[in-house]
Amino acid sequence: MYKRFEMRRLLGIPIEVITSLWDDPIDLVASNLSPRGAYIESEFMPESGEHIVCSFALQGAPLCCLFGEVRRVNFFRRKSENGRPGFGVSFLDASPIQRLRIRHSLRGLPPPLPPLLRWSDVRGHRADAYAKVQLF
Repeated sequence: MYKRFEMRRLLGIPIEVITSLWDDPIDLVASNLSPRGAYIESEFMPESGEHIVCSFALQGAPLCCLFGEVRRVNFFRRKSENGRPGFGVSFLDASPIQRLRIRHSLRGLPPPLPPLLRWSDVRGHRADAYAKVQLF
């Protein structure tokens, strides 16, 4: 199972992505970022496992151009799924200095909020727990 080593921070920064399938760099938005990866919102999805190039700039840090690997792809096609479509990228070649710069730039930003509960969770086995909490 994939384990995160660093906390993601919520932000919406422009990020330029280059893949082998797209002829030109595409400007997208990174909805959250950590020194080791990002979640990039997009309607167009690269393949899981594909290598891409990501370029972005943060306050107080020079432009970062990093190679990344697409770790997961989320289409969010169902009405019950929360979030926006996009893909998770793990940075492959971030040096320790680059990770420190990114970490320093992200300091003080909030982490992403947990996803909202789905109605199926409330109707199912968790309904009794929610009822007990509401009584007190």
